[in-house]
Amino acid sequence: MRECNDQELIKKLINGENLALNEIMSRYKHQLFSFICRYLRDEELAYDLVQETFTKLYFSAGTYNPKYKFSSWLFQIALNLCRDHNRKKKFLQLFSFDDSEAVLNIADSAPDPESAAQSAQEIKNIDRTIELLPHKLKTALILFAIEGNSQDQCAEILNITPKTLETRVYRARKLLSDKLLKKY
Repeated sequence: MRECNDQELIKKLINGENLALNEIMSRYKHQLFSFICRYLRDEELAYDLVQETFTKLYFSAGTYNPKYKFSSWLFQIALNLCRDHNRKKKFLQLFSFDDSEAVLNIADSAPDPESAAQSAQEIKNIDRTIELLPHKLKTALILFAIEGNSQDQCAEILNITPKTLETRVYRARKLLSDKLLKKY
């Protein structure tokens, strides 16, 4: 039996063939998890938002426009959920008195505890610095440089031109570099 492409799967889903959702999930769950996890820096929340992305896909499959690449549309759903989460988080922080930060988990296989701690601190500094980038630059950097998506796919997800994406990634790297150099 021939494997269906994304366009065929979404048509099947729209036509009530719910098993098509299982195939879509198996194709995209790891990529979505990786993107959301890097964007929000929270694995547990990333699992929840991946599930929510597929739930939104299921209920809004009929709104998909086939002139756009399916994966770009799916990542746009995930990106919107991440943005919504950040808006809610910022709103809740206005009323919160808890300033605790998430702790970065370090693999136990590090040979030297001192260098592992130093590496973890460096990673934490980079993550914090990425978090401080303007939203448009941070999103472009994560999708392209960290997640490794193609320039065209990132541009489609963000609804911008490839040249605009290139500019945003360049500016994000420059800002990141400048801010990290000031810290060290």
